Amino acid sequence: MSTLTDCALTAVPAHIDCDICVIGSGYGGATAARVLAEAGRDVVVLEEGGDYTGKLLTQRDAAMYDQLYIQRGGATTEDMGISLLAGRVLGGGGVINACDVVPAEDAIWRMWQTRFGLKDFGPEAMAPFNQQGLADLGARPMRADQINRNNAILRQGASALHWRGEVMEHNRAEHCKGLGTCLVGCPLDAKQNARMILIPKAISAGARVFCRARAVRIEAGSSEQKRVQCRSLDRRGYHEQQGFEVRARIVILAANPLGTAPLLLRSGLGNSQVGRHLSLQPQVPLLALFPQPVDAFLGIPQAYAITQFATCDETRGHSGFRIEGIMGTPGIVGSLVPQAGSAGKELMTHWRNIAASLLLLPDESVGRIVLGAAGVAVVRYELTAEWRGRARQAIRAGARAYFAAGAQVVVLPTVPPMLLKSEADLARVDALSLAPATLPLLSAHQQGGVRMAAREQDGAADPDGRVYGARDVYVMDSSGFPTTASSHTMAPILAVAHRQAARLAQGG
Repeated sequence: MSTLTDCALTAVPAHIDCDICVIGSGYGGATAARVLAEAGRDVVVLEEGGDYTGKLLTQRDAAMYDQLYIQRGGATTEDMGISLLAGRVLGGGGVINACDVVPAEDAIWRMWQTRFGLKDFGPEAMAPFNQQGLADLGARPMRADQINRNNAILRQGASALHWRGEVMEHNRAEHCKGLGTCLVGCPLDAKQNARMILIPKAISAGARVFCRARAVRIEAGSSEQKRVQCRSLDRRGYHEQQGFEVRARIVILAANPLGTAPLLLRSGLGNSQVGRHLSLQPQVPLLALFPQPVDAFLGIPQAYAITQFATCDETRGHSGFRIEGIMGTPGIVGSLVPQAGSAGKELMTHWRNIAASLLLLPDESVGRIVLGAAGVAVVRYELTAEWRGRARQAIRAGARAYFAAGAQVVVLPTVPPMLLKSEADLARVDALSLAPATLPLLSAHQQGGVRMAAREQDGAADPDGRVYGARDVYVMDSSGFPTTASSHTMAPILAVAHRQAARLAQGG
């Protein structure tokens, strides 16, 4: 019988048998579960987070970050320089993202094909899988009336400077009301995401889904029959409870790089490449004060991107940067206000007049995940000199766009804070050291850690996602990406998962 079981509320058997165990329920895991269940396989899905839909998504910062994000929204790199934002909820990151759909460009597929030996990943071969993913999302362009003032300000600045930009596609359903709280989930269930679309289809095809189920370790990973050691969690996901075991011939890892690589490391599976080649794609927040109300918290948060400085080719992949309008809830924006005490309080009184954006800067895959005390994942990452140079260029460009749109002050939340009052102040940006914890960088698109490559010395998984050094253990999330796939990873994850799952269904 197909089921959705909350392990915090329902006792589970000591042993669960299946053909395929999928760990993680975001776009990668949910796609794999759906495709393989529809192919007649006996599939079990394990998700550490809870199931939050409808009115359970209260739009309250503290409660929702606590329940929807890894480490309650407090995960960071080892040096505390970059906040790591990822979903810990049934449906994964699509529950907490801003619904922007940016497919991988053909140049990326070609680069993976030629540079990493993924010979069947050319743009022609990937086109049908990309279309399947976009169909899952119901991706379509945003209407003119869906562009709120915060995003329109960026477009106004770009137009004044004659810069190139784009209105992004999205995966919001027609009943989206523009509540503006996308980053803490949609209480109207208006996101056409893994939780709303893919997981129900997987269950309808016979998959069994368990939430509040933590996969602790994979045993016998080199044998035909694997044993996934699990613990159920309490209702809030704070404490481990009952232990149980899932026995499967095939294990699929799709728990985000921050979950997939550590699980392999804890299990002693894979080669020396596991945990390496991690891309965090750090993002720089930028605020601007306007004389008139912006009300950036109203409407769809992320809709327009300045693409003038973004590049992508078959040799380097993504480079340059994008400037995208965004607005978070009061809690996260308040955490980015650089002033303390009364000065910070004063700035927040101008909440209605604040415009906000993120500077999205692709990076080299220079990060690494290792295990710390008690098997806890530690993310080591150092900004390269090249990245720092592009970041300063991006900050100057973002400030110019805001000044062109009429901003009074551009606020860079550095330590100490940097307030730019005109273009004459832009030279000050060149002095930024960007040392750890001097600027609150964000990472919402982690990629790599179990890099796919044709040769074992170049990666941790083969072109079909099969982990080197294990038997029938696969990676089907962004962990397998050899490089940054896109400025937003939702569509590329779907495309790759469709490909890998289809191949497994046919011959695995």
